[in-house]
Amino acid sequence: MNRRNRRILLLTITCGLLLAGSFMWNQYRHESTVAVAVAKGKAMYDMTAMSQISLNQQDLQAAALADSGLMAMLGSDEFGFLDAVVLGAGEASRWQDAGCGRQNCVHISLYDYTQGGTVNAILNTANGRIVDRWSNPDARPGGSEFILPKALAIAAADPGVQNLLGDIGQTDPAMIPMSAWLADDDCRDDWCVDLSYKDPSGSGKIAHVFVNMEQNRVARIFMTRGRADLPVAAPQAQRYAYTDGCKENEYGWNVCWEMTANDGINFYGAAFQGTPIFESAKIGQIEAWYPSWPGGYRDEIGFRASVPPFGDTQITDLGNGFEIRQLFTEFTHWPNCICCYRYEEVMQFYDDGRFAFGFVSHGPGCDDLSIYRPFWRIDLTLNGRGSTDVWAWDTNQWVEVAQEKEFFPFLDQGSPEGDQLATFNGDLHYRWQMTRTDPFGLDEARVFLLQYKEGEGDGPIQTGPGDTFVPPRQWMEGEPLSGGDPVLWWVPLLKSKKSEPYWCSPDPEPGINMCETFLIAHPAGELVQPSEEELAAMPTATATAVPIDTPTPAPSPTPRPVQGEGAEDIILNSGCGSCHQVGTLGEGHKVGPDLSAIGLVAESRIAGMSAEEYLRQSILEPNIYITPDCPNGPCIPNIMPRDYVSRLSPEQLDLVVAYLLTLTDSALLADGGAGSGQPAPKVVPAGKYLPPQPPTRATLLMVQVLVVLFVFILTLFLLFKLPGDEK
Repeated sequence: MNRRNRRILLLTITCGLLLAGSFMWNQYRHESTVAVAVAKGKAMYDMTAMSQISLNQQDLQAAALADSGLMAMLGSDEFGFLDAVVLGAGEASRWQDAGCGRQNCVHISLYDYTQGGTVNAILNTANGRIVDRWSNPDARPGGSEFILPKALAIAAADPGVQNLLGDIGQTDPAMIPMSAWLADDDCRDDWCVDLSYKDPSGSGKIAHVFVNMEQNRVARIFMTRGRADLPVAAPQAQRYAYTDGCKENEYGWNVCWEMTANDGINFYGAAFQGTPIFESAKIGQIEAWYPSWPGGYRDEIGFRASVPPFGDTQITDLGNGFEIRQLFTEFTHWPNCICCYRYEEVMQFYDDGRFAFGFVSHGPGCDDLSIYRPFWRIDLTLNGRGSTDVWAWDTNQWVEVAQEKEFFPFLDQGSPEGDQLATFNGDLHYRWQMTRTDPFGLDEARVFLLQYKEGEGDGPIQTGPGDTFVPPRQWMEGEPLSGGDPVLWWVPLLKSKKSEPYWCSPDPEPGINMCETFLIAHPAGELVQPSEEELAAMPTATATAVPIDTPTPAPSPTPRPVQGEGAEDIILNSGCGSCHQVGTLGEGHKVGPDLSAIGLVAESRIAGMSAEEYLRQSILEPNIYITPDCPNGPCIPNIMPRDYVSRLSPEQLDLVVAYLLTLTDSALLADGGAGSGQPAPKVVPAGKYLPPQPPTRATLLMVQVLVVLFVFILTLFLLFKLPGDEK
């Protein structure tokens, strides 16, 4: 081989090595980014991964994968291991015939990415046998450390995430991955998790990355509120502290309680003066709804949940009874955090036979407008199973609830004494009444009355698609109710309000504006219909009251109508102020542009379109035109809710458009604020819009390949130009 050919061969080998090294470097860089992000995520999961016994997750995962029954249920579907959690005595009672008792059985769950939902098993750790298997196609579970690599790899490869957060491995997470949903996206039905990060620019806001785990893509990226630190000391480190226990003949009551992995404290085996009252009571999930997204979280409380116990279980003597109260807090630096949660689960028992279920929310959630919805499940066993009658107040009389029933509104339907339900078995009678605590009079709840069936929440409860009240709604099949074994699901709706007085809102300071609600069951005499005099003395029944015999509507994705009669109320209740500054309303420098001068610039946005036409179309079709500048950089499609066309009435839309036309803050224009633009910035049709992006991994790789090819071609050219050397 002559020297020229040796040089060409050496050049070819060198360029090949450079090219291979480029591929390896890019892959290593991406994998390192994901690995660092996973490590940070797992560190946050370590803050919540607790149990009274130690579980070897790898061994339990292997046991699940070795089970032919589970694998047959999955078939050829893509699936992933979610978690394995130990069961307490109350939760395991469903499998006591298979030897399950206190903390010797484990619930294992896998997610079916192809079909959706989970496949589950109960493993008896004493003998290594799987004693039960079932599928739950409605389950949309919480996050776990085992799904982190998949979620973070999807996020890290997304150009929009790279544009906003840069290297995701270098950005600090704000929360552990949370099970979440979007009402106007596939994330309403698909399983999606929210990866949340602190804004790298230091604004204090939270960046949200919604990852659709079933479609392997990022569904939405947006920012939520920021706030300066409060002059409040951080609480003492009391994480993971809780105490299981029992009360025996305390004020006439026998009851036990245990912390569960995801369903809060499970109170079980409650009896008063030796008479059974309820078998179990627990909170399966807490939905946080934000109209500004629109969507929210499916929070869980428990020792393996997104919001774990904080501080020991508090048992208080009330003088005529006792109270059991447990606090759950997402992070120890509360209240100086944004987008974190602080809940309390409460039960009270009294010497006259009364008992009450309570819930407290302290905030501060991700945005000002929100609705917190705890899902209490109460398995009644009044005087034993099999013959509990259930009646409900229906406008002006008590009516027997013959079949499974969903009630909404619930609180508006009350007897002259204020009771909404009556349950009794023989001589044991109880009336049920939800307390009114909201200073705005916005108290309300949904109540589901179901016949007890094995597998319908008596074991671990897995959350369902957001904003559907699933579970329990999917179990309502018109089964006979009264005279059987009723299970009561109570879902109070705690609606936040940012005005005077504050209610369930994160300002001015978390803790002093908490909201709470109670459902009280009190002993009563024989059920009798009210007299005409008692009915005449009652307030006029609300027009929204639903007769008991009205069929329960099927679950519907129809968006919730916006409440409000004035423009400002409509704007706030629509969530507009959670993304925009709208004159004196809302909070600026968040997701959307400042609209305080929109009345001056709207007409110049689209040639030939009036300001009124532009505003109306932008509200009803928010993706049709995209303004170029938002507080966090270029505006991105799919941020603004796309369901106002069905949520706003024509009259409400007219009021909002008329109000926006009055917003002519010339000072904002002079300062070059959003919408000023000198001249006003032109909007861009969404279909043609692509925000500026930093070089992605693929782009960098292409540049490196082109450089290597250029060097190769240039060197070849020079070689052929050189004199030949045959030696």
